[in-house]
Amino acid sequence: MTERERAIADIYKTVKDKYPNNLLYVMPDRFTKKLKSFMLIREDLFFISQIAEELISLRESPGSNYMTEFALWQSIIITYGKCFTENMAGMSKLEKSVFEPHDKKYQEIHDHLMDLRHSYIAHRGDTANEQAMVFIKVSKTGYMLDGDTENIIIARKLASPRVRDLKSLIALLNLLIKEVEVKIQKNGDKAHNAFLKNISPEQAKAYLVNDMKLDGY
Repeated sequence: MTERERAIADIYKTVKDKYPNNLLYVMPDRFTKKLKSFMLIREDLFFISQIAEELISLRESPGSNYMTEFALWQSIIITYGKCFTENMAGMSKLEKSVFEPHDKKYQEIHDHLMDLRHSYIAHRGDTANEQAMVFIKVSKTGYMLDGDTENIIIARKLASPRVRDLKSLIALLNLLIKEVEVKIQKNGDKAHNAFLKNISPEQAKAYLVNDMKLDGY
């Protein structure tokens, strides 16, 4: 059993254990791909929000840790960018147009995060968030002799933004979660109706989870 198969089997087991007195049918991907996409995006947004809260707590504590803050901030940028970028599996993504009905400040925060994702995390760029400079150190004699010089490299990375910026990020995430939940409801209704309309009782037997044999369980 592959890791993917194991994950799917675990979901089947979880739902069977939770609803032992019901018949359960797994809906085919052709009905649920968009629904599953937005459900996963919602999980990512919840995850980012929790990380941002943890990062605020660290920034406000006297014993903050640079490496921990940097790792959490990178995780926020990477996961946020994933919600808005194309993927090989053809799953749905959020579009920038989601911000059009809302205050311009939300799109500005989004643009900043995506810029960080492209120029700071996913690709190397010349930005305020990541800088390195090289110096040549010469002894006070002033002679540029090979044995009397040395290269000095100083690098700086932004560990994480200010607390007030993180709080603005959380406000953005709350807005996006509400938008995604609307999409989940809409696509959930579509998937539900499509299954009932297109799958006959005889065909439905192939999707009955209760009868599925789960290897490893």
